[in-house]
Amino acid sequence: MNKPWVYGVLALLLSGCSSTGPFSLSEFHLPQALEASDQGELVYWLQQSGTIMQSNETERLSEIRRLQQPGQENELLLALWLSHPRANLAQRQQAQQLFTQALPGVNTHLQQFFTIHQSYNQELITFNRVVTDRQQQINSLTRKLNELATIDEQINERRYQDSGQ
Repeated sequence: MNKPWVYGVLALLLSGCSSTGPFSLSEFHLPQALEASDQGELVYWLQQSGTIMQSNETERLSEIRRLQQPGQENELLLALWLSHPRANLAQRQQAQQLFTQALPGVNTHLQQFFTIHQSYNQELITFNRVVTDRQQQINSLTRKLNELATIDEQINERRYQDSGQ
């Protein structure tokens, strides 16, 4: 009598596992809630990026000073302000360090968002270095042209003096 009873209970349990009772997995909302939370954070950071891009130099420097004060622990926001297109090389490099430190602590979607900022910032750092190198080359060539112009003037003066004698 025990064996048929155990088989019956086992059959009921197994058939219950495949049913879509009140605990349906399709109604489980945790991933959607997390996704909505991720989207809310992403919208917040997009708005912050827009604010940063629309800021003028005074606002930008003021906000950077405020975020660098003790007690302001928002490294990602500071990194965004420091990676503004008009930021100088030192600010950009500081932003890269802040991005690198803070990115592991955020969710995947925000990591992707900030990685894009970090990549653009790195490109601007590289571009800034290329521009600096080119400017040094231009300055060097300008000095050489000035030296040649001076030599040319001296040669012309000697020719003029020699032809006048």
